[in-house]
Amino acid sequence: MAQSRKRRGRSSQPARSGRKGDENPGQVGRQPRSPLFLFVVGVAWVICGIVAYVTLKANWKLVPAIFFVGVGVLWIRGAVTAAARQSRGST
Repeated sequence: MAQSRKRRGRSSQPARSGRKGDENPGQVGRQPRSPLFLFVVGVAWVICGIVAYVTLKANWKLVPAIFFVGVGVLWIRGAVTAAARQSRGST
């Protein structure tokens, strides 16, 4: 029943995007983060893991410590990858 209805207000031609004569629309998407920023955030996560391991008094203190350090390692890995991409793109 819904397929038999006639659609009103929609044209069969695809919509145009962009301005006429604009051959270089620019970068689409977000700018990549700085490797230094990623590294600093990763080190902060690792420090939080160390602090959690030292200061927590419960038996399960390894759980948040491992989690924090793991997240920090992921951020540091992202920083290394971003630095490699920047150095490869500039040469």
